[in-house]
Parts: sequence; C-alpha cells; structure tokens
Amino acid sequence: MRILFLTVFLVNFLFSVLLFFKPSDIKKDFIFEVKRGDSYLKIIENLKHTDITVPSFVNIIIRYASLDKEITYGDYLIKRHENLFSVLKKIISSETHYRKYRIPEGSTISSILDRSNVPVSLKINGIKFDETNIHALEGRFHPNTYFYSSMEDSEDIFLEAILTQDGLLEKYWNLRTPYVSLQEPEELLILASLLEKEACPNEHKKVAGVIYNRLRLNMPLQIDSSVIYGIEDFNGDIKKNHLRKDTPFNTYTNKGLPPMPISNPSESAIYAASNPDIHSFLYFVAKDKCSHQFSETYDEHKEAIKKYQ
Repeated sequence: MRILFLTVFLVNFLFSVLLFFKPSDIKKDFIFEVKRGDSYLKIIENLKHTDITVPSFVNIIIRYASLDKEITYGDYLIKRHENLFSVLKKIISSETHYRKYRIPEGSTISSILDRSNVPVSLKINGIKFDETNIHALEGRFHPNTYFYSSMEDSEDIFLEAILTQDGLLEKYWNLRTPYVSLQEPEELLILASLLEKEACPNEHKKVAGVIYNRLRLNMPLQIDSSVIYGIEDFNGDIKKNHLRKDTPFNTYTNKGLPPMPISNPSESAIYAASNPDIHSFLYFVAKDKCSHQFSETYDEHKEAIKKYQ
C-alpha cells in the first residue's frame, strides 16, 4: 500500500511538473489584471477563469516561501502559449505591463481626440478643459511615447505632456537669440508648430530663418499647412480657392503668425524657433519629403517651382 501511495504521488508530482513547464493552451495574448488588495488565493482563482490552473503543490511552495507577499497590483501581459512557470514568475516578480500612448510630432488636438482612450476633460492651473474649449491647448502637448498601466489615470499622461512642453518652451524662450523678433513665448510655440508641419528636423532652423525674414519684411508667411488648419473637413487637396478664403489661419491673406499653434511641435522645432539660421532666403519649395529648395528672390522661387513641382 505504501509503495502504491508513493507511486501515485510521484506520478501526480511529475505530471504537475510537466504541466508547469509545458506550453499552455492560451490562444492569444491578453492582459491579466491584479487589483489592489487581491490576495494570492484571489489571484489564483482569477487565473482559473482564464483557463490557467496552478497545481496545489506549487501554491504550497509559493506560500511557504512567502513569495506571495510582494505581488504588485497592475496589468500583466500573458502571452500566447506561455507556460505556467513563466506566468507565475511574472506575477511573483511584479513584472507589470505598461500600455503605450503615442503623441506624434505635428499631431493636433483633433487627431488626439479621435483616439478612444483620451479623457474628456483636463484640469490645468484651476481651469477645466473639455470638448468645448480643449482646442485652446493646441501645441501644448509634448510629442513622445508615454507609458501607463490601467490602474493609473490616463489624464496624467496629458498633464505630463503639457508640463514637459511648457518646460521646453520656457527653456528655449530664455535661450532665444537676439534675431528672434517675437514678443512672448506663445508666439515661439506658434512658430514652432509651423516648422513642425513644414519641414523635417534637418531643415527646421533653415525654414525658421525664412519665417523670421518674412516677418521682418512684413511679408505674408504663405504657409500652406496653416491655411489647411483653418479649413473644416479638408480632403487633402489644397486649391486656389482655399488660399483666397480669409480665415484667421490663412497666411496668404493675413500677415504675421496665425492666432494659435497649428500642431504639437517637437523639441527640435521649438529649439529651431528660438535659434534660427541667419540667411537671406525668403522662399522655399519642397524637393522631396525632407528637403527644400530655398530662394532669395521670387524669380528664383518660380524657377524652383517649375523644377520641383
């Protein structure tokens, strides 16, 4: 009888060990949530609901060794066919999974609001922003990839983005060169937002020089991306009637900067706006995605248009 008992125990033990290390039947990746205050037994019970069963002997070892005492609440990424050993190691070691949220360079408030996990309201410096006035924050979100868990308030991501952008704006406003003919930091942000839409980082400073040259001569900036920003339901094809339509963002019909930023500019664009190249170019036309032909006179510019467009 004793031999039979030992044999049965050994078979069950080896079978459990096999289950512990063999690939699971998990069909696809999913997020397993450990809530604040969940006990180890509650976690094991919740794992059962995902068709992950922890053998009794494993639970005994984990609890005897007090490995269940430091488990952190949060999200855990369980991968397709991941074995039980890997799943438990991840949870016991508190290898929580962070979600990513990307604010792209040159993005706008409208493009951000179109994404499902954006909060409907923000409170900044005592002012509440929601769908009715959030466009006043255009340009204030620093483009970057932000990481957060489901336990965190996603609003914190946007507050972090705003604080970062505000810090960069203050930094480069204080470091601006004497050539910068602007009156306040908000204008620097507006100009940077134009650079972000008009050029790649390799030409930010050169395009900034063109804008400052035009501002000094009181010439219209004639920047298409600003015109486009002022067009509702723009379909991607800018036409002559768009350039003639007098909106506040039409830099053909209005001189000076547009009334507010037209995108969320990167640090590269903000730096370039504060430290432009000094040259005599007044015009530029795209040669390819990240390269422009710069001209000093309108006649040269017309020739460049014939050549590259």
